[in-house]
Amino acid sequence: MTYNSEHRFSTCVRAKYSFLAKRSKPALNGSSPQSGFTLVELLVAIAIFAVLSMLGWKVFDYLLKVKDRNAEHEMHLFALQDAYQQVLRDSLQIIPLTANDGRQLQAAIVLNNQYFAFSKAGVSDPLKQGLSPYERIEYRYDSTQKKVYRLKYSNLNIPNRVQPISSTLLENVDQFKVMVLNPQELTQWPENSDPNNIAELKKLPLGLKLQLTVAGTDYEWIFSLLNTQVYSQYLGNSNTNGGINPPNKDGSNSSNHTELPSQ
Repeated sequence: MTYNSEHRFSTCVRAKYSFLAKRSKPALNGSSPQSGFTLVELLVAIAIFAVLSMLGWKVFDYLLKVKDRNAEHEMHLFALQDAYQQVLRDSLQIIPLTANDGRQLQAAIVLNNQYFAFSKAGVSDPLKQGLSPYERIEYRYDSTQKKVYRLKYSNLNIPNRVQPISSTLLENVDQFKVMVLNPQELTQWPENSDPNNIAELKKLPLGLKLQLTVAGTDYEWIFSLLNTQVYSQYLGNSNTNGGINPPNKDGSNSSNHTELPSQ
């Protein structure tokens, strides 16, 4: 009796498990396998991401460098334009008046061994402080600092103790050369160096030529002085007719003078 009961119980248990197994088997067969990345796939993805990141950084770095170069080039152009405009203003205001450095008379334009100086007008005196309407300007090139300086003396009579007002005309200058055109190129002016020949000292060339190398680029600037020839003739006629007096000892002129563009 007991044996039969146990046999029937075990038979029921086996039948029950067999039924559950049959029900669960189709579900297992129909389900999709679990998806995932293998180690090789992860390494390949990381390598691709690293390459793309490196390429993106190179492009970004290139754009930054191009932007910096453009900004630097723009600054060089602005500096060149400012220097050109300054020399142009000076060339328009050159006058045929000699200067006195305390030792001897200096020509209106002096060019000797790249020493370049000239007399100019165009000084305004709105406050009526008695400023001289004429100045003495010198361009000086410093090869060690690669700079061109503009030295300004506020009077045509230049005592030895007077220090000029210095300003930087241009930086990063590898070479700087000044010539006068009359009409041929000359590296020395005046041609006649006789200090007693006042007419020769007041003589002006027909033009100026500047050759300079800035940041590895060569430039050539040519300025006409033909407009100053008209002013020279006006000065000569006025002096002959008594309309304009010669400059005083302080470099000023007691009578009215032709208005030139101010600085």
